[in-house]
Amino acid sequence: MAEAKRLERLKAMRSLLKSEMEKSETFSLVLNKAGSKIEEINHKLLSLEADLKVERWKASPFFDHIRHTIAPISAVLRVFSTVQELERSLVSSDGVLGYVSDVKRLGEAMKLLSSSCVLALNWLEDTIEFLTEKGMPEDHPCGLRFKTSIELLRELQMTEPRAYLKGGILYTALKNLETEFKRILKEEQVLSKDNLRKLQAIIKRLHAHTRLKNCVSVYIKVRTTVIQKRLESGYLEKTITEADNVHDIEGDIDQWRSHMEIAVRETYEFESKLCYDVFEDVGEDVPLCCFGEIASNSVILQLLRFGSRISKCKKDPPKLLKLLDCFSTMDNIRIEFNGIFQGEQCSEVRRVTRELISNLVKGVCEIFWELPCQVELQRPNCPPLDRGVPRLVSVVTEYCNKLLGNNNKPILSKVLEIDLGWKNAKYQEELLTGHIYNILREIALNLDAWSSSNKETALSCIFMMNNHSHFCGLRETHLGEMMGESWLNAHEQYRDYYAALYVKESWGSLLSLLTNKAQTTSSSSSASSPVKRKRARESIKRTLQAFSKGFDEIYTKQANWVVEDDKLAWKICQAMVKTVVPRYKSYLQSYIKLLVEEDPTSDSKHLYYTPKGLEMKLKTMFQKKEETEKRDKNSHFVNKVMDLEITQNSHLTLEAI
Repeated sequence: MAEAKRLERLKAMRSLLKSEMEKSETFSLVLNKAGSKIEEINHKLLSLEADLKVERWKASPFFDHIRHTIAPISAVLRVFSTVQELERSLVSSDGVLGYVSDVKRLGEAMKLLSSSCVLALNWLEDTIEFLTEKGMPEDHPCGLRFKTSIELLRELQMTEPRAYLKGGILYTALKNLETEFKRILKEEQVLSKDNLRKLQAIIKRLHAHTRLKNCVSVYIKVRTTVIQKRLESGYLEKTITEADNVHDIEGDIDQWRSHMEIAVRETYEFESKLCYDVFEDVGEDVPLCCFGEIASNSVILQLLRFGSRISKCKKDPPKLLKLLDCFSTMDNIRIEFNGIFQGEQCSEVRRVTRELISNLVKGVCEIFWELPCQVELQRPNCPPLDRGVPRLVSVVTEYCNKLLGNNNKPILSKVLEIDLGWKNAKYQEELLTGHIYNILREIALNLDAWSSSNKETALSCIFMMNNHSHFCGLRETHLGEMMGESWLNAHEQYRDYYAALYVKESWGSLLSLLTNKAQTTSSSSSASSPVKRKRARESIKRTLQAFSKGFDEIYTKQANWVVEDDKLAWKICQAMVKTVVPRYKSYLQSYIKLLVEEDPTSDSKHLYYTPKGLEMKLKTMFQKKEETEKRDKNSHFVNKVMDLEITQNSHLTLEAI
């Protein structure tokens, strides 16, 4: 029974528990729905609370100040995004001009980013200060957010400075531009339109990033090296002293003259133009300074200093001509030189140039004014009179001709004018021509002294004749034109005078042997006694032998004498023939009958010439040795004896007579 009641109670409790569980599930569902609604309500409440706060801030007097802070921050974010895009674009840039453009845009974007950060930071800092003054607590969410934004903005503000640090993107980009700048400057066609555009773009970009000084330094170094390689020469370091002869460095001087013209008219004129073209957009002073540094550190100073050292070599007349050549070179490039090397930066080049010109002018004038004295100093050194025109005479006259030549005379006149100008004196052309006349006067005095020093009149005549003939040969030369026709005609007269005097002095005493003192004996030989005729024949033979011997002595002695002018030599030979041969022929004809009476078979052969042989020998007297030897092979004169042939009817045959 109890058991049944307990079972009934359990069933009742189970039904109650089941009923309660069903109620719990229903309540749980209700609670879940209520929770969602509560969460929704809570969200709405939060949103409403935010709206209420916004409305409250909008209703506050400083809402506009807060709202205006948002715009600068948004601008910073947009600029930063642009910077990131440009950094990616820079890495993939194609071509120098494109790369320069990307560097420009990136630099401008970073500058804009920095300025935007400064603006946003100012707004935020002003806003925080304003809110703090209005009572906003330090832990207020709005204030905390503002402070976080300030930290981020300051970090973004460092983007530009970090880009210029070593390893930064702009640092690397600008270094790349400098490297490309250096590479283009080394190219042979550096001044092409394409290269010039690239160089100008790089210069402009580097200048914008305050790296112009580095760029100029690179430019100077590269172009100086290019010039040095182009004009490098070993002779520029050569030491020249007073012991050095100008002939020893003649090749170096000629090379120097060529290098000076190339340096000024090609190399430095090109470099000057390149400087101005490359740096034309960065101010006029930059190309001047840049080119001045190049000029001061390159080969032009070495060239100018070598030119000055030329004037230190041994002082002699050939040096004057070389100094004139050097001055002529400098004068030819003067206009270009002055146009290129101007400005304070080229002051050292101009100073060394003035020193060079001064040394050249002083060197020329020092030698030129001393020329008459130098000729006079040679007076005691008498040259061999039988060797034609002395070397001093030919060298000095040729030297004067060079000084008066179309190339040298204008330069010499300019040098003398400069020298006199430095001494506050006025130059006149008569100074130059008068000094040349003084040189010739000293030569004439030397010739007179040398001629008088020899006691042999015939040799002195030949000597003076040669020299006067030499002066006659100056007709139609610069020296002859300067001295004039009267001077030339006077030398012609002196030449002819000494030629005639030579013939007289050489052969006059010899011809005096051929007298007609035996004429009477010869004409009356048929009536005279055999003894007298024999004596007459012996006298004639002795005369002919003495004449032949005298002739041979004169010929042998004078055969080595020199007559410079071949025409003059032939003219003298003809004069000797006309003077000697007729007298000799007349003498033979006067005594021929007396001579043929001698037995042709006797041992008394006569050592004398036929008139024809005498004539041919006289005609070849002043011929050159090789010509004489050639003519001797076919000559008609007899060197030993004139054979007198007696025919059967005793008639004498003298074909030569």
